Amino acid sequence: MEKLKTFFKSKTWRIIWGTLKLLITIPIFSLCCLLIYQMFFSSTETKFKFAAGPQGDYYSVFMLDHLIKTNPKNEKILWESSVAYNKRGENEEGMRRLKKVIEMNPRDYLGYSGWIKQTRLKDYENSLKEFHRLDKMSNVVEYPWGENIYYLMGLSYQGLGDYDSAIVYYDKFIASEKNPDNIYPRMYTYRGKIEADRKNYPKALDFYNKTISLDKNIAEAYYYKAETYRLTNQKDSAKVNYNKSLVLIKKGFKDTYPYDERFLEIYDTEIQDKLKEL
Repeated sequence: MEKLKTFFKSKTWRIIWGTLKLLITIPIFSLCCLLIYQMFFSSTETKFKFAAGPQGDYYSVFMLDHLIKTNPKNEKILWESSVAYNKRGENEEGMRRLKKVIEMNPRDYLGYSGWIKQTRLKDYENSLKEFHRLDKMSNVVEYPWGENIYYLMGLSYQGLGDYDSAIVYYDKFIASEKNPDNIYPRMYTYRGKIEADRKNYPKALDFYNKTISLDKNIAEAYYYKAETYRLTNQKDSAKVNYNKSLVLIKKGFKDTYPYDERFLEIYDTEIQDKLKEL
């Protein structure tokens, strides 16, 4: 122990400790210099690339706000900042910025605005206004955030309880896709839910089975199929389909999104409760 104490007081230890501190300090100092350079001295394009990557975190928001002050009419920067705020759940600020972007370039950003209003805000009425406006100014089928606009319009109408209009746009979605493989199987589940709500149970089951024939790994199809069997007092069939849905949810075959609740989203706890009631 005395030898160890002596060593820590020695010149050799001071050299070793000083070297270690230097090795730790240099990378940290270099990183700080790099960050300062990126924030204040690099080109606008470079700053934008670094800011756009980590969407939604404090660094991204800070950098994008800094870029907006020096580039107030740059629609890409303003749009990216709206995405960052929306991902952080600060939708009021995100939508305020997005509105400015749409004023600059409605053609490119109305679809995203409608998608956000539908999926995150559940503002189906105003999402439809955005989708209809975009559809009128376009000569092709639009795909806001990668999804067919007529499919999204069908979802919004269904969310409003306007089932007749929802069916019109689901059918328009099918007609607009030349390749049958591009039809989302999940859409038939939503069609089935409309028929079930109208108490057209056999037709509802046909739509659920259509989904399953196209994709056997959609938990929602089995769940709503089970719901239909339960409503028609077919308890054994309901149990079978509830359990199939539960198995798929546990395997990860459920429509989910980290930032918001999905349309007609289902939950394993809800299924377990309904199984107990049968």
